[in-house]
Formats: sequence, C-alpha cells, structure tokens
Amino acid sequence: MAASVGVAFFAVIGQFLLLDYLEAKAIQQPQLLLIGAVVLLIIMVFSVAMRPAYLEFKSIYAALIESEESAKRMTQELNKLYNELGKSYQDLEAVNLVSADPTILMKLNPDGEIVYLSDHFKQIMSVNGEGFASNLFDWFKEENLNDDFITSLRNILSRGEAWNGEINVTDLDGDLIWLDLSMQPVTNGNSGETKILAIGRDVTEVKEAKQRSREINREAIEKRVKEQQYRSVLILEGQEEERKRISQEIHDGIGQMLTGLKLNLEGITPSDSPHMKKRIRDTKDLMKSVIKEVRRVSFNLTPSSLVDFGITPAMKKISQEVTALSKTVVEFDNKTNFINRLDKNVETNLYRIVQEAVNNGIKYAQADKIVISFEHNPSHLIVVVEDNGKGFEFERLEKTGHFGASGHGIFNMKERAAFINGSFDIQTKLGVGTKIIIKLPLS
Repeated sequence: MAASVGVAFFAVIGQFLLLDYLEAKAIQQPQLLLIGAVVLLIIMVFSVAMRPAYLEFKSIYAALIESEESAKRMTQELNKLYNELGKSYQDLEAVNLVSADPTILMKLNPDGEIVYLSDHFKQIMSVNGEGFASNLFDWFKEENLNDDFITSLRNILSRGEAWNGEINVTDLDGDLIWLDLSMQPVTNGNSGETKILAIGRDVTEVKEAKQRSREINREAIEKRVKEQQYRSVLILEGQEEERKRISQEIHDGIGQMLTGLKLNLEGITPSDSPHMKKRIRDTKDLMKSVIKEVRRVSFNLTPSSLVDFGITPAMKKISQEVTALSKTVVEFDNKTNFINRLDKNVETNLYRIVQEAVNNGIKYAQADKIVISFEHNPSHLIVVVEDNGKGFEFERLEKTGHFGASGHGIFNMKERAAFINGSFDIQTKLGVGTKIIIKLPLS
C-alpha cells in the first residue's frame, strides 16, 4: 500500500508532464528544459518533505501486514483438523483414482510352484535377486495366513477354478502390503499344459487411506459427541445453579413471609360470628396448603440434604418428603449400607434421575408405592426405582422418538445417566409397573 501511494503520486506527475508536452509542442527547447527542471525540483521537495511520514506509514503498514499474517496462521492452525476431516473422503477418492491397473504378478504350476515373478511384483515386494519363496502356498504359510484359507485356495485351483480376493503380506523390508489378487488357471491348447496366472495390484495406499478415513471420522464423531456432552453438562450445571438460587429465594423470602402471615392469622381472636370463624379457619387451612406447596417446590428445586450430606441422605429425605406431601408411599432401601460421597455432578444427576422416576411413578403410573434401592460393590453402584403403577409400552414410546411428556422424562434420565458414565435400563409392561435400573461406576 505504501509503495502504491508513491506510484500514484509519480503517475500524477507523469500525467502533468505528458499534458505539458502535448500542449507545448511549439515551445522551444530551452523552455522545455526549464519546465523539466521545475518538475524535477517539485519531485525532490516532495520526496524530502514526505519521507518521514512515508517511513512511519510504511512501518505501520508492515506491522498490520504481520498482524494479519499472524492471525491467518492462527486461524489455519485452528482449522487444520477440520479441513483434514472435511477432505478425508476426497483424499480417499483421489487414491482410488490413481490406483494401478491389474497386471500379471506371477505364474505358477498347479502345485503352487512359482515359475515367474514379474518386475512389478518384485518392486512391490522389495525383491532384489534371490530370497523370495519358491512356492505360493509356502509363502502364504510364512506370512501366517490362515491354514483353512490356504487349503481352500489349493482345492479351488486344483479344480481349475478361479479365485479372487485380497491378502495382507509383508515385503522383504518388513512393510505391510495389501494385494488385490485374481488367480486364474490357464491351459495351453497345443501342449495341454496348465499354468496359474496371478493377476493383481498393490492396494496398500487405498487400504491405509480407508483406515485413516475411518479413524479420522470416528475421532471427529467422538469429538462432536464429547463437545455436545460438555455443552449439555454446562447447561445442566447452569440449570442446577439457577434452581439453587430460586430455591434459596423461595425459602428465605416467600417461605418466611408466609410463615409470618400464618402466625399473624393464628394470633387473631375470632368474633362470635360463625361466618367470621369459618372464614378465618378456611384462611388458615389455605395458608397451610400454600406453605406445604412452597416447601415442596423448594425441595424439588434443590434439596439441601444433597448439597450438605450427599446422595444417600438425599434419598432418605426425598422418600420422606414425597410420602408426606403425596398419596404415594415412597421407601428407601439401602441394601449394602452405601454411605460414600460422590462427585458433585454425579450426585446431582443421579438425584435428578431418581426424582424424575419418582415423579413419573406418581404422575403417570399413578403408583401407590415406590421403592428406591441402593446396592453396591467395589466397582459399581446399582440404583433401582420400582413402582407398582400401571406401566406402559416402552417399545412404542421409543418408536415415537420420546415426544410425549413422560417420554421426555425418560429421555432426560437416559441422557443424565450417560453424562455420568452410567448405564440406564427400563423394564415395564402395561399393568405390571415400571422398574428403572441405573448402574454407575465408582472408580
């Protein structure tokens, strides 16, 4: 850019010179010399006066160019993996396009004796002079190919039939080679002699490209899955923090105000009017119901027992709270006396799974009884939530894509189990209740 400014300036001067020349064809030689001297003086003055600004501008411009190039390099490095992933299949197709045409690699007697090796085959197998096997089947044995395959191939060729396939061998330099082979018995019409022609090509690059493509795409898929899981975990963590905040505000704000209002109502001395007594009594009952509902909502948002004491006390608490606040009896059976604390995220997600299962048992299955059980060994914790509700057709629900209300709950439970590296299983039928099993690694 700096250079172009100077070029533009001199171009303008050149235009003035050209115009002066065209307009002054009749001017005498001394006058032309005078004009040229004046123009040259102008150029020299401009160069001296503008040089500091030009140098500063050039320095700034160079810094900007370097900054731009640095940004480009960083962008290229960050996008390198994605570019490679995007081109993996195209690279594979390119390799396929340049694969060599099949050629004769060797000639054999029917017993497998090798009577001819082509130069191309010697090049593929890095054969220099002697040192290669004299019999096809002996070579295959040296390559540790399957005995059943060798026997089958021998039988096929002895019957005068053709064979096609790929084999993986090692050249004399120790490198793995993939050969695409076709073996065809050929009989000379005059002599009646039969030879076996081995026609093929080296497909090692194609095989390796396919393998690289599979690995790259598998890594890309795994990367996307992990990124999606990470984003989901962040969302869940954000939800838990928001639940905790709302629960705290309900407990400390609305809950305290309702309790104070209840105490004020209880301190009111009713008049002798039966109507007034009934209204105050109804108001007290309503207030008790509101406080009970606020308590339930606050507990469902974030149970303090989970944060303070861990998953086992939280299971005891949820069974007690749900039993007290609903018509369903919820029991907790800690079969192996599991008392360990787990990672915060693991405890939170496990609690939400159980909470969802219990809520589904009450809301959808209309269960009278729900049992939460813990059982553990050194490697795993097994959590079971079982109800005696009406059950449902799980296979039909899966086919619908979990779009129903209860289906979303099941989908969320499965996702949470996956986030904490656990397995999720559900057993249910119409009329026989539902059993949910979560198996969680303890390592």
